[in-house]
This record gives sequence, structure tokens and C-alpha cells, in this order.
Amino acid sequence: MARRARIALCARGFTLLEVVITLVIAGVLATIGATLMSGGFRSYFLGRELAQDAAQGTLALERMTRDLRSARSAADFTTIGASTITFVDVDGNTISYALSAGSVTRSQNGGTAQPLAANVSSLAFTYLQNDGQTTAASSATVWYIAVAVTVTSQNVGTTFRGTVKPASF
Repeated sequence: MARRARIALCARGFTLLEVVITLVIAGVLATIGATLMSGGFRSYFLGRELAQDAAQGTLALERMTRDLRSARSAADFTTIGASTITFVDVDGNTISYALSAGSVTRSQNGGTAQPLAANVSSLAFTYLQNDGQTTAASSATVWYIAVAVTVTSQNVGTTFRGTVKPASF
């Protein structure tokens, strides 16, 4: 009998208090781990989206500045608006850039406008005279064109800027 009592005392198992404490500690550790992982995932997805926006903004700015460099003459700027521009390039193509429904669009020879970048909150063209400071009053006095494209995502806006002097001016 003494032997059975000794075996019974050694094989008691866990008390309810030990099980509850273990569950509370496991719950606290799981909460801390989930919070850390959630922050990491948020940072990753935000970084990925910002990188995509940067690629789109850079692509749109590069395409616009390349086309603007090929403008035939100052007289061939048919529209010089704050967020739209239309001109004729050295090959005789009429090229238009505009901001439409959150996208920078490009059209050639009156064709369908093709989007260059999405999530664009602003597109601004500034037309400067040959001193590079004074704003041009008409297309005949345009010497430089400054372009600014702002891409906004996740409440973060990034502005891409470039200034162009068309090669034939």
C-alpha cells in the first residue's frame, strides 16, 4: 500500500492554476508576436507600394521629358496649360499630355490617350523664358519647360521634377 501511495503522489499531473498560468503566458507571447509581425507586414506592403509609385512617377517623367526635348519649335506648342500640354515633335507627330482621372495620359496624333502613371494627384507644367526664371506669357516665348508629377499612395506623396530645353530651340 505504501508503494501505491508513493506512485500516486508522483503521477499527480498539473493543477488547474498551472494550466491557467501557462495559457495566460502563451496568450501574452502570441499577442506580442502578432503585433510585431503585423507591423512588419504593414511596412513591407507600404514599401512595395511606394516603390511601385516611384517607378511609375519616374517612367512618366522620363517619357514626358524625352518627348518635350523633341519639340519642333516654340510656335508648335498648341496648348500650354497648367496641367496639359500639346505640341508637334520633329517627326510631325502631335503629342498631348494631360492629367485625367488620377492618371497621366499621353496621346499621339489625336489617338486614344494611353495612361503612363496611376495614382497621380497632380501634374504641373511651368513654361519659362530664356532666362530660366521668368514665366513665359505665350508659346512663342517658351524656352524651358518644367514638369512636376506628384504620385500619392497610402497618404504619402512623392513629387518628381524635371526641366527640359527642347533640342531645336
